[in-house]
Amino acid sequence: MTKISILTAALLLAAGAGAAQAQTAPATSGLYGDVGYTFLNLKSDGPTVKPGALRGIIGWDLHPNVAIEAMLATGLKDDTVDGVKFKVTRSYGLFVTPKYSFDQFEVFGRVGYANSKIKASGFGLSSSNSDGSFAWGLGGRYNFSKTIYGGLDYMQYYKKDGDTVDGVNLNVGYRF
Repeated sequence: MTKISILTAALLLAAGAGAAQAQTAPATSGLYGDVGYTFLNLKSDGPTVKPGALRGIIGWDLHPNVAIEAMLATGLKDDTVDGVKFKVTRSYGLFVTPKYSFDQFEVFGRVGYANSKIKASGFGLSSSNSDGSFAWGLGGRYNFSKTIYGGLDYMQYYKKDGDTVDGVNLNVGYRF
């Protein structure tokens, strides 16, 4: 085989691979959003409390491998421990999300800041507290089409002074 034949074959293979990759690539606007249910764990000195929340994320791809994301969540399910009811009333955050896609699957990390407000009530008394801290997470998404995906991720929303708020989120999303 001559050098020109080898170069031509390599160019044809690269063009074919590029066309195949374009078929599985996400939509090109860069804007996406997802909504899902978060199974939370609130850990402190006492027993672990397990409320649930509805979480939404809006993201924008700065680059094929980096996005920025804004999160907003509200409590859907409370948990009662020793007669005290715990509920996450709201949570918000801002994250940088490095990611890597291959075929229909994408893996990502998430680093940033989250702030949550938690309400406790029982025995005729009620109290709430809000605080924020560094937050991080890891997850994956499966692209069902160019616009619709499903995802699963773990996030640690808060860790300070021996208290931790973390959880697993199952979501569905749309790329605009």
